[in-house]
Amino acid sequence: MGLKKIKKLLAILLSTIFFTSAITSVSAATFTDVPENHPYKDAVEFSRAKGFVAGTGVSTFSPDAKVSRAQFAFIWCRSLNIIEDNHPYSDITKLRNYYDSSVVILRGLGILSGTSTTRFSPSGYLTREQLALITMKTYNLGVADDDAYKAYADSAAISDWAQDGVSACINAKVLEGLYDGESFKPGEHVTRAELCKLIYNISVPAYTITIAPLEGGTVEALPSKARPGTVITLTVAPEAGKQLKAGSLKYNGTAVTGNTFIMPAENVTITAEFEDKPTVLESISVTTPPAKTTYTAGEALDLAGMVVTANYSNNTNNVITEYTTVPDAGSTLDTQGTVTVTVSFTVGDVTKTTTFTVQVNPAG
Repeated sequence: MGLKKIKKLLAILLSTIFFTSAITSVSAATFTDVPENHPYKDAVEFSRAKGFVAGTGVSTFSPDAKVSRAQFAFIWCRSLNIIEDNHPYSDITKLRNYYDSSVVILRGLGILSGTSTTRFSPSGYLTREQLALITMKTYNLGVADDDAYKAYADSAAISDWAQDGVSACINAKVLEGLYDGESFKPGEHVTRAELCKLIYNISVPAYTITIAPLEGGTVEALPSKARPGTVITLTVAPEAGKQLKAGSLKYNGTAVTGNTFIMPAENVTITAEFEDKPTVLESISVTTPPAKTTYTAGEALDLAGMVVTANYSNNTNNVITEYTTVPDAGSTLDTQGTVTVTVSFTVGDVTKTTTFTVQVNPAG
């Protein structure tokens, strides 16, 4: 059997092992520098629980620390369930460094190359575009869309040799929640937390979000397919005259607080109920002014003939008489010039006002 066929079969075997790997329960003890709100917390804890990574201290992980090429080879082998321990044979020279076996294995599989024909540069740092290419090689990812990498605003900065790798990772959706921003930043160094997130994305299946049939409005979920721990944002759009019934927005029967929830390790169905909006007073207007709008100082305000209309949220309106005015009807108008009369009307705890003016001339 040729080397090419052996590598292909091994890639299939690795993918099967990796994708069928069950989610391991996470130890109660967590890293103090990876708080609950850290975007990659689930991924870090998953990778730690699986034995792929360890902390940099008793309770620290250093999530933002850069990953060296040696560290990457060691972690990558572990994530692939490849035994990277040194050999046990006494009649063969032992490898010296913790990463030697990992580097030799990955190079033999055609997954990892050196920085030149004679050097590996173990202390050098791994870049994002290098990681994308390695991921494509490891899992034999196809490139469904050659131009997928161009979705990034800085696509021109992605090296020619890495373009297929980036496109393949986008097509396989393994960069979701990782490098799915506007820019890819291909030359930026990979961090420990980012590597955990990629491993997590490949290991853990993405679950679907289904919107149940609704009446009176719509609900949209973004993203509509996600891995556990992903923040799902719901956009609720009631139809005209409708509103979301309080407490009715749920995922798998669990009430949603606000408009987001954390994706569980299962498929999700979104349910919601819409109800008629209560009729609310929106405005009032003087649709017919009083018969008398010009006065002589000392005369009383006369509102006879005035018609006031109330307008409601359900696009209805009606003439009202239970309004109040300032100044009141019958009040003596002593101030000369233009006088503003404020009309108020209250329904429940909602009060609306409008105004009109009258002219007060000097007496005599």
